[in-house]
Amino acid sequence: MFKMFAIMCILVWPDNATTSELKCTTHYEDPPRTFATINECNTAGYDKLETTVNGFEQLGVDFESIQVGCEKI
Repeated sequence: MFKMFAIMCILVWPDNATTSELKCTTHYEDPPRTFATINECNTAGYDKLETTVNGFEQLGVDFESIQVGCEKI
């Protein structure tokens, strides 16, 4: 079984700062989905990545990178 994760790196503006800072965090689906094969997980991961990037672009989120992957559970 496999589950999906995403590592998102977003530019944030800390309090009283004059420059942005890159903050990377790891996220898991909630509620979590599990996949029987790595191929199923990778396909779902690609769809999740596309949906997330499109949503961020519509909302004007200033992101640096998003990596989606699958890990064995």
